[in-house]
Amino acid sequence: MLDINILKNSGFFKEIILEKWDILFKEWEIDNNIYIILIWELRVEKFTSKLKNETKVLAYLEKNDVFWEASLNDNLPKWVNISAKSKSLLLAINAKEWMDSFWSKYPDEAFKLLKYMIYLANKRLSEANYLITAAFKISSEIRALENISNKKIFEVLEMLKNSVEVDDIIYYEANPVMENYVTLKYDTRQKWVMQNEVKEITNTKLDMLDLKVANFSNYTQKLSIWNNNLWILIFLKKNDNFDESDKKVLFTTSAAVAWLIKQKQLMDEERDKEYMEE
Repeated sequence: MLDINILKNSGFFKEIILEKWDILFKEWEIDNNIYIILIWELRVEKFTSKLKNETKVLAYLEKNDVFWEASLNDNLPKWVNISAKSKSLLLAINAKEWMDSFWSKYPDEAFKLLKYMIYLANKRLSEANYLITAAFKISSEIRALENISNKKIFEVLEMLKNSVEVDDIIYYEANPVMENYVTLKYDTRQKWVMQNEVKEITNTKLDMLDLKVANFSNYTQKLSIWNNNLWILIFLKKNDNFDESDKKVLFTTSAAVAWLIKQKQLMDEERDKEYMEE
């Protein structure tokens, strides 16, 4: 394991303190630093327009993550923006100026750092493969649909449950009339049974005890359009917790489900409009 105190006291690493929303670096900036997160999380975003006025969150970096190790070999522009999700503390070393000197003075710790960076790189590749496979499977299933119905949405949720290796999924829709209420639409624990039960949200959360999932690990993914939370998916695991890899996969695949549900609602609205005009 890395000895952070040795790194901090070596004289080659500098501490960086970021307040919430502070920007560490922006896309296309250049520096030679390798970063290690000591406290809290950072947000990884990329511009989605040429005007650079909109960004999309790609991932979150957390405590003990090492990033921008490419500085060991290249001095290339950054391809993402990184900012603090909350107050954060980092260590940074200028790889071009100080890494060789650090290696000469602290060979054991430098070797441990290199091994740790290789471990993280392999872990990220594994996560990326899992993410791409799951996202492709869900997207392919959705593209193959000839029509969109509640039954088809439930079929996709059943397939999603198996693809992302969770025990069950509960699907809620925001109540269009009552702001703090949601309507249960489907629960894979009662397969193929359409639900219509209204639940109250207290303190921005559903009561997990009331949902009878107290013995499960749960992860809630809110599905939004234009910053409006319209649907909620609750993923359940009985004998395991959700790690960051799981959350990344669920975040990505849930976006495809949100698109499908929205298309169904738009079709229903168009059908109702035609019915009213007749």
